[in-house]
Amino acid sequence: MVSMQQRAMLALLAGVLLSGLSPILVRLSPVDPGATAFWRLVAAAIMMLLFARFQVRLPLRVIGAVAAAGFLLAADLVLWNMAIVSTTILEATLLVMLYPLLVAAAEILWLKRQLGWPLVAGGLIAFGGAALMSLGPSTGQSSLAGNALALTAAFFYAGSLLIIARSCRGHDVMAVTFWQMLSAALCSLPTLLWEPNFLPADAAAWRFVGIYGLVTVGGYLLINIGLRRIAASIAAILGYAQPVIATVIAYFLLAEMPSHIALLGGAVVLAGLFLAGAARKPTPAAIAAS
Repeated sequence: MVSMQQRAMLALLAGVLLSGLSPILVRLSPVDPGATAFWRLVAAAIMMLLFARFQVRLPLRVIGAVAAAGFLLAADLVLWNMAIVSTTILEATLLVMLYPLLVAAAEILWLKRQLGWPLVAGGLIAFGGAALMSLGPSTGQSSLAGNALALTAAFFYAGSLLIIARSCRGHDVMAVTFWQMLSAALCSLPTLLWEPNFLPADAAAWRFVGIYGLVTVGGYLLINIGLRRIAASIAAILGYAQPVIATVIAYFLLAEMPSHIALLGGAVVLAGLFLAGAARKPTPAAIAAS
């Protein structure tokens, strides 16, 4: 029989798998990147409200915390888009992918959790694999300001994940996910002001937004379900699987052949995740503390 812990891990893995579709969908989006983030979040919030049958009441304290997490998520998306066009893709990718290590550091230093060496070592190895995957020809110009944006985005996403993980324990996950999506959508609204192609032009474009919204709400809901029983540090490190998933999907859907260094990096990421999976299971008290 599958335990509650195993079900949570399966939900988390499924959420990471869906999240791996995002880079492909951003590439195919009929609107600009900031507008894509806004419309996918709006669609996700509406769908989550319907899935929850409008039962999204939470204590005001929890709504405030989740709204703060939504702001951090929106800021992460906006800053990431700005970093991509301000510095090299290599530097922006490496800096934003520091977020799992930031989450682990916060749990060690702030929450006083003992993560165990397999989890920490696995996270570092997976980060090294992600670094390998990002290597390649670059025509961009390195920028200190752009690098600062990417690093700030990593801090924002780490903060968002920690807040959501805490909010999901003891409260309805559907309600938490709804307020997360709604607040992130509202906070990303200003991005529409500086992008010319911000409105879906036809029915096909609106269908794309709806599909992306479904993928978004499915990914975040499954991750949030997993966060009820899985530590945020483990969930964050599993996020290193996203570039591997995106690479595989891009090969089949867009005929993009990964380089040998990207394949090697993907293998290193998987090795790191395998090692992290051998980490000692946290006690219920430790999970509750996070």
